[in-house]
Amino acid sequence: MELKEDQQRQSECAEALLDLLQTTESPEPMQPLSDSPQPEDTSGILNDQQDAGWQTDLTMEDIESMEDVLRQNRTELGDLRTKALDTKFNQESFENNEEKTKFYTGLPNFLILLQVFQLCEPYITYFMRVQHL
Repeated sequence: MELKEDQQRQSECAEALLDLLQTTESPEPMQPLSDSPQPEDTSGILNDQQDAGWQTDLTMEDIESMEDVLRQNRTELGDLRTKALDTKFNQESFENNEEKTKFYTGLPNFLILLQVFQLCEPYITYFMRVQHL
C-alpha cells in the first residue's frame, strides 16, 4: 500500500513540475500549432557564435605540410602555363623567347620579326585577296 502512495505522490509532483514549467516558459496562452513551420529568431544564435572556436584533429605539422604541397602545386602550375604558352604560335609566345624566334624564323629576335612582318603584311593581304577572286 505504501508503494502505491509513493507512486501517487511522485505522479502529483511530476504534474506540478510540468504545470510550473509551462507557466514559466510561456506566459502567453498556448497557440495551436499550424501545418507550416514558423520562422525562428536566430539573431541571438549569430551573436553567440561570434566568439565560437573550432576544434580540429590537424596538427601544425599537418597544416605546414599542406601549405608546402600548395606552394609546390602553384609553382608547378606556373611552369606548366609557361610551357603551354611556349607551344603556341602567337605573338605572345615569341615576344620574350629569342630562342623560339630564332628557331622558327631564323631571325635573331622578336623586334626584327615584327619589322619584317610590318613590311610584308600589305603584300600578304593583297595575295590573299587575289587568291579568293
